[in-house]
Amino acid sequence: MKPNNVIAALIAGVLIYGLAMGTTYPLLGVVLSHKVTGTLNGLNAGATGLGLLLGVLAMPSVSRRIGTGMTMLIGVATMATSLTALALTRDFWLIFAARLALGVGANFMFVIVETALNVFSPSDRRGRIMGLYSAAVAFGFVTGPAIVAAAPDAPLPVLLGCAGVAALALLPLSRVRRPIDAEVRTAPARRMGSAVLAFPFPFAILFIASAIDAVAISLLPIITLDQGFPITEGALFVTVFHIGLLAGQPLVGTALDVVGRQRTVVVCCALSLACTLLLAFSGQFTFWAAAGIMFVWGGANYGLYTAGLALIGDRFTGESLTIATAAFAAVYAVASTFAPLTAGSATDLIGATGFYLLIAGIYLAAVLVGSIAFQPLEPTV
Repeated sequence: MKPNNVIAALIAGVLIYGLAMGTTYPLLGVVLSHKVTGTLNGLNAGATGLGLLLGVLAMPSVSRRIGTGMTMLIGVATMATSLTALALTRDFWLIFAARLALGVGANFMFVIVETALNVFSPSDRRGRIMGLYSAAVAFGFVTGPAIVAAAPDAPLPVLLGCAGVAALALLPLSRVRRPIDAEVRTAPARRMGSAVLAFPFPFAILFIASAIDAVAISLLPIITLDQGFPITEGALFVTVFHIGLLAGQPLVGTALDVVGRQRTVVVCCALSLACTLLLAFSGQFTFWAAAGIMFVWGGANYGLYTAGLALIGDRFTGESLTIATAAFAAVYAVASTFAPLTAGSATDLIGATGFYLLIAGIYLAAVLVGSIAFQPLEPTV
């Protein structure tokens, strides 16, 4: 099968999956909010993050036994089965177990798909391909909440629909199982630490991108409330942030190939730095001015994720690439699980302005390191 056909099938499968998951996450929060306390709801939501970590650790040994292509398909089937279970049960602990399995299945699929995209992407087009991939994932998480808002009183049909949509991802992905089995190999999970130490900067910018994205999803309405914006406008900021994320990734991907890896990373960090400095004083802005800043911030911040994927594809090959991608997924899971807890405590201590200034300091450090010490492989255009 031609590489372009493999890439198209992988992105189509992820687009379908993202639509199902982007609808499931907010819908489960609504379902549980009527049955358990906020603390237990948060604990249940954390089951998916725990499952993501378990999936990263289990994926190498599973794929070495049955092949990477079959592991990817088992991941999709596990997700569809978990979504069906979530639609049919309302028991708290059964939902917890299903969400745990959902996370395991998700990373079985994601690690293999992201590795395969790097394997089949030529270096001079890798940025654009990763930009399309990131946009495909983001599409579901932008449209999903709108679907939930349109049918808030029909969780069972929507969840069953999500299970069916997730199962549809098997159609394009099953077509590329054999080429993935042939081209994607993996190594023991214990080598993930070595991959991070060998090329730490992409993992660092991934941590920043995923941590900020998780904070935006869970805490942005609360943070902006502290600055005088109503909670309804804070919720709209989350939507605008993710629309910017979706719109920005094809542009970031093109820049990675045309402008260069290092310059694009530094510009994404610098734009994010400027946005957070402006947001530190956004209580003085109108809603639309603050929303415009959120739009740019969403695209620039998540551009670091897109860049990180391209960078590890440039740096690693063979089994090392699969393990580096697994380490990438582990960093994402850790950041998205623990960042909201840390950010919530920081906001309580130093307020919204202090929180934004703290984040600005992190972006400033990334700009300096990216400009001075980071020397990635650049594509030949």
